[in-house]
Amino acid sequence: MTVTLFHHRLHIPSWLLVTGVIITLGLLSVLVGFAAGSGKLNLLALLLAPPLLGLGFAFISRYFQFLVLALPVTALTMPRIELPTGTESKLPWSMLLTLVLTILWCATMYQRGWKLRPSLLNRPILILGAIFIISLVWGLIWRDPILVNAPKFIVTQIGALITLLLSLSACLLIGNFLSSEGQLKYMVGVFIGFGFLMTITQLMKVNQIFLNDRGLWGAWTIGPAYGLLIAHPTLSWRQRAGLLLVIALTFYQTMVVNADWLSGWMPSVIAVVAITFLHSWKAFLALVMIGVIAIILSLGFFERVAQDNVNDGSLERLEIWSQNWRVVQDHWLLGTGPAGYAIYYMTYFPTTARSTHNNYLDIVAQFGFVGLGVWLWLSVASVWEGWRLIHRAPSGFLRSLAIIATGGWIGAMGSMLFGDWVLPFAYNQGIAGFKYTVYSWLFLGTLMSIRHLLDTTGVDIA
Repeated sequence: MTVTLFHHRLHIPSWLLVTGVIITLGLLSVLVGFAAGSGKLNLLALLLAPPLLGLGFAFISRYFQFLVLALPVTALTMPRIELPTGTESKLPWSMLLTLVLTILWCATMYQRGWKLRPSLLNRPILILGAIFIISLVWGLIWRDPILVNAPKFIVTQIGALITLLLSLSACLLIGNFLSSEGQLKYMVGVFIGFGFLMTITQLMKVNQIFLNDRGLWGAWTIGPAYGLLIAHPTLSWRQRAGLLLVIALTFYQTMVVNADWLSGWMPSVIAVVAITFLHSWKAFLALVMIGVIAIILSLGFFERVAQDNVNDGSLERLEIWSQNWRVVQDHWLLGTGPAGYAIYYMTYFPTTARSTHNNYLDIVAQFGFVGLGVWLWLSVASVWEGWRLIHRAPSGFLRSLAIIATGGWIGAMGSMLFGDWVLPFAYNQGIAGFKYTVYSWLFLGTLMSIRHLLDTTGVDIA
């Protein structure tokens, strides 16, 4: 297809094009043979790189959609298989795949068209990406001149910027290239299946190296399973029993076994409440009543969790937030740039240079109140888009997934208050943290896919 377009646009005669290709291949073969025979490996690599890259480009172009489907698997697995970058940071395969797909998508947009599938999320996502870039430049322009190691720090900031931009890109890739209900079912099944394996391996205390059980893995295991359980009308009793087992064991592992890790189970609780409300207000009222009774009966548990968190230093976050504000008040408009406040901490607060453990304060510190405003716009637009899709989709899987993605996203936004990251911070997760912070972005992208499927089937917005 690419050759045809090239030939059509430049009006090159077919015989001349074929002759040129044959001569080029012949010369390349001679040069490759000479380089291999004389042991000149650098020259050999230089000669082979263009055709190999061309073949790779052609392969990825042909199977682009299938590689997008590989994103959930690469994120959920291979936690210790990472690509060295020459620094202390390592590049996870899920991030590398997202980077390659993003570059190829941008490079071929002139063929595909410069359009995204219709969604309320497009504009805030693109503007948020622009804010990330602008804030880097802004932070450099207004950076305090006495900061330590400032010239070297730009490398860290560029890495952080790429991680943030690829998080947005992962959402857009899922939203623009998943185009069937079967593909969406596959993605939900991958999360529930691998998530349940994470639960089992943790319960059995298996020191596995295959699954990436970090971040919001519990929320994105419980949320999809619970959403299907209560919202999908055609599941068999065996399927419902299996989902109930997944939910019960995962809640037990995250909320009982790891009770002290508040951000490990609280987002799941928020997601369950949100999913119930989005499905049925009657079920929500029943859940609230059950929840109140459960809280009253379990006051000792919650008191112990609260005290354990206090003993672990949770109240120190108040001091950390105050320290963060001392930096923000001088950089309130567009912030200090990606990861930018870390260098201020290292200079002015070297003995207490800790991140905020609050993703909203991180956003203000890095991207200013302008960035926070755009983030809140994206958050509200996401919930509103999900709400419209829930009321637009007929009863079945697509409606269930709209409920799951919207409720899970609300849970993820709640997790940002408890110290978990949806937008990764370079000095906590590092670049490698992309492989689990991306979970929420993958599910957010399904809202775009659902809208596309409803548009193509002619379902009107309610």
